Amino acid sequence: MINKPLAALIGVLVLLCGCRKHQEVFFDTPFVRIEDSNGASSVIVDRKLDNLLTELRLVVSASSHYFTEPIVVEYEIITGNGLVEGKDYRVQASTLSPQTFSPGTYSLPIRVIWYATDTFDPSKDNTLTFRITKTSLPEMLIGCPGTDAIKKEFIFTKL
Repeated sequence: MINKPLAALIGVLVLLCGCRKHQEVFFDTPFVRIEDSNGASSVIVDRKLDNLLTELRLVVSASSHYFTEPIVVEYEIITGNGLVEGKDYRVQASTLSPQTFSPGTYSLPIRVIWYATDTFDPSKDNTLTFRITKTSLPEMLIGCPGTDAIKKEFIFTKL
């Protein structure tokens, strides 16, 4: 039977050795993501609702080490062939790309107003995709850190 002090010492040594294996520090990696207030990366919009305001958030995660100057984030809007801007939806002009984050500002809105239409065709592509394309900070990741880079885009589907 191993005595308790020796077992505790071995446990501490194993923990310390394991900590040295991590080379990259992800909690200090700057990144930008896009999501709704529930943290989702897609949502379905009811085609019958009129003047429905939805809001996305562009969120910058950056320490003060990286956030010394304003950070500009650009995104593109990809409209499926079943939607028409101004008829099916409209993006509030003040929230269009590019968005500038001043130091200390970590979240900015993108607002979309949805309109009911009688010419809705369910056989067409009725998606509206917002995709982050570029930032002014070269070391900033687009999407959450990791191989999948989740939350680099948000997809609305009008049904």
